[in-house]
Amino acid sequence: MKLIAVLNRMENTKEMDINYLNAVSDNGAIPILINENNLELIKFCGGILLTGGDEKGALDDYLIKYALDNNLPLLGICQGMQSMALYNTNNKLINVSNHYKCEHIIKIEDSKLKNIIGKSEIIVNSYHHQQVLSSKEFKVTARSYDGVIEALESSNDVFQIGVEWHPERMNNEDSKKIFREFIGQIKTTII
Repeated sequence: MKLIAVLNRMENTKEMDINYLNAVSDNGAIPILINENNLELIKFCGGILLTGGDEKGALDDYLIKYALDNNLPLLGICQGMQSMALYNTNNKLINVSNHYKCEHIIKIEDSKLKNIIGKSEIIVNSYHHQQVLSSKEFKVTARSYDGVIEALESSNDVFQIGVEWHPERMNNEDSKKIFREFIGQIKTTII
């Protein structure tokens, strides 16, 4: 069985969380909602999904560090990607006005993400009103045409990718490839 730690952001609604849970379970893994009260369950999980939300918290940093220290697959979505970019920095999020509730094209550089999707341009959905300008621990691998960072990833061989959009809300092949590859990289856990 493949268990994935899914960050349970308290500001998220059940409707938002169900999209993440479905994306994980539809691809053959079991999602385990993680928060400050059950953090010990992470030791049973073979991968970490940092969900979207409104604010980065201390738990984001803990989960990112845990994934990096243990070479675990990590997928950050929207706020999860922003948390990855802010990890180990004093950088702040800045406002962006034209990326909320819209679809647009992004350009993907040569990277793990490009190898997974098989394209250098894709259409993504946006639901964010803030952006990051750089990342210390992760390499920027995709941007929108107005320069907003749309994806980043680790330089190691492990699937550790953050995307600014919401592939769990897009029912297309590009989004499915991201979840298939993420879950495909997770080792089976025996409990």
